[in-house]
Amino acid sequence: METLTPQKQMAAVIDIGSSALRMMIAEIGPKSEIRYIENLQKPVPLGKDVFTTGRISATTIRESIEVLKNYRSLIDGYSIHKIHAIATSAVRDAANRENFIDQVFVRTNLDVEVLEGAEENRLELIAVEHGLGESFDFTKKNCLIVEVGSGSTEIIIMKKGEVELTRTLSIGSIRLPEHSGSSKMDSSAIQKHLKRNIHEIAQNTARECSLGDIDTFIALGADMRFVARQLLETIESGYIEFDQKRYLNFIGQLAKMSTEEIAEKYALVYSEAEAFYPALLFYAYFLGETAADKIIVPMVSIRDGILIELAQMLSGYKRTDVSKQVISSAKRLAKKYNYDEPHAAITASLAVKLFDLLKEDHGLGSKERLLLEVAAYLHDIGMYISPTSHHKHSSYLVDAAELFGLRKSDKNIVSNVIRYHRRSTPQASHTAYMSLPRQDRSIVSKLAAILRVADSLDKSHQQKIRNFTFERTSQGIALWVTDDVGDISLERDVLSKKGMMFQEVFGASIVLKQGKPKG
Repeated sequence: METLTPQKQMAAVIDIGSSALRMMIAEIGPKSEIRYIENLQKPVPLGKDVFTTGRISATTIRESIEVLKNYRSLIDGYSIHKIHAIATSAVRDAANRENFIDQVFVRTNLDVEVLEGAEENRLELIAVEHGLGESFDFTKKNCLIVEVGSGSTEIIIMKKGEVELTRTLSIGSIRLPEHSGSSKMDSSAIQKHLKRNIHEIAQNTARECSLGDIDTFIALGADMRFVARQLLETIESGYIEFDQKRYLNFIGQLAKMSTEEIAEKYALVYSEAEAFYPALLFYAYFLGETAADKIIVPMVSIRDGILIELAQMLSGYKRTDVSKQVISSAKRLAKKYNYDEPHAAITASLAVKLFDLLKEDHGLGSKERLLLEVAAYLHDIGMYISPTSHHKHSSYLVDAAELFGLRKSDKNIVSNVIRYHRRSTPQASHTAYMSLPRQDRSIVSKLAAILRVADSLDKSHQQKIRNFTFERTSQGIALWVTDDVGDISLERDVLSKKGMMFQEVFGASIVLKQGKPKG
């Protein structure tokens, strides 16, 4: 094997999907360059088990472990230490998923992360942006990004460069809605069934974001990459583009073929051939709900998204920042509940400023800063339900929502920070708080204490205080505002009460003063 320079590192990404186990091995350069070395795939019927019985069978567990043992041997042969193993919808939905993950770890020493839909969306967007390159300007497009998997379908709607909506749908090429398998339906029945269901999805989506003004259709997934290679002999860039008519003609030819004929013509195993036509229909009907007349297929997958992020982390070179999209998603959710936008914006601005000034006190990083900002935008959305106990209403609205780019663990932190932005501080009797890992409980306490201060500074919801000067004294911390702000007696009084949590968490009192620091 090739000897690597000290500047180069090896990494492996394993994807435990609904129909196959896949692995990428790559060499990462000092500027996040990626040179692919291995790209492996082995069909395993995880989805067929889970979507039929709700569990992964003992036979499939053994088969999966054998494949993963072989992958592990290859990883060890390359002396790779940077490994990221993920599992998606089939394992996520399996009743015995914890047992499966444990068996994989015990027998292969691979620690598998079960991805949630929001995390899949984030990694897919990273992969898409990388695959399309700098020549593609998202700020000038209204995009629908779709990936039809075996067990789930991921949807991202972007308008003028901002994420408007994300969805993880429990439908896929081997999990057709209301039916256990496509083999029991002829092509005409599949067409009618899928068209009706996808139109219903589009109508539900239209309540928040219409598909009718989508001008750019971006299709991810192995099936679409396969079609792209069939329609174009050469691939000269990171993506392929073809028109709708050409795609529909290809599907029309498939509709006339049996599963056996598809398998033979395209050299697919039977299980892949069986799901091929339904998957392509999904894309066709989603496309039909938009105004796009072309299909763009980036030649990337979620594994590329993980590898890109891993490369950036290892090299420290040009990290992809999706924080803008996370905040955009939070604002969209807040708007849905008629939030007080000026109050939320100023609270977020004051909160992140205080967070930055307290860096030596809280020891938290950019991720926690982002979670604080999200919590600040969403802290009052419970007013939509009732002003009484609105902090609790806000908390469970966040629990029930999909927020782009946030793992469930991240959303749990945000929800709890919002829960404690007023009234009671965390108690041993509060189940949602106590169920968090110890480290996350500490993060919640610190962020909630900061949010309470920021919220107090705009108690009147008039945005009188837009900035402050930070002073650290022997008595504690003073926030100074200028005389032209006017009367701040309300804000000063509220801070004296809500600031008690800050004092408990950080061991320093915090007060609001007017004028200029004497120093």
